[in-house]
Amino acid sequence: MHVDFELLSKYKIDYPKFAKARTPADIIAAGKKLGFPLAMKMLSPDVQHKSDKGGVILDIKGLGELEKAGFLLLERYRDVKVEGVLLQRMAGGKDSVELIIGGKKDAQFGQLIMLGLGGIFVEVLKDVTFRVCPITEDDARQMVHELKSYPILAGARGRKPVNERALIATLMKVSKLLMNENPKEFDINPLIINSEECTAVDMRIIK
Repeated sequence: MHVDFELLSKYKIDYPKFAKARTPADIIAAGKKLGFPLAMKMLSPDVQHKSDKGGVILDIKGLGELEKAGFLLLERYRDVKVEGVLLQRMAGGKDSVELIIGGKKDAQFGQLIMLGLGGIFVEVLKDVTFRVCPITEDDARQMVHELKSYPILAGARGRKPVNERALIATLMKVSKLLMNENPKEFDINPLIINSEECTAVDMRIIK
């Protein structure tokens, strides 16, 4: 499923400004409203990993690029069910890190929450840590520090440290979401974090 912004808003989880569009004219109008740079994602219930299928175009810098991107996505997905496209302001920038916050219902332990290095390599690198919900602030802090990639978050090699306080707060919010909504599966991937922002760019939920 595509991003449920109402659910994110309900739990005060930050996400980029966005608009949905179905036609080329709608895409241009949305681009003018949101401003640039933008990311464009195809909305299709038939495709789960859109980045693997050419369904995500990033860093669109102007109306000309936006128009071309819209036609390109609609052409690529003409053989599957399409609900339109999602336009989002680009999140992150220099020194940003992509993380994943996930959750799943376990038959023995109930709701589990997971934090890991995210983006397209999450299934390859498998740098993750788990806790049983609900978690405390100390639990959330320990999860952050347990990651093998924590030195990157802390500012290795001259990078700016990420906003660890915002990351801990987001973990607490997701824990609350998991306890209240009780989904079978949930993930935010990627969660873009840097020294200033901690933003959910994409999410998936199976109830």
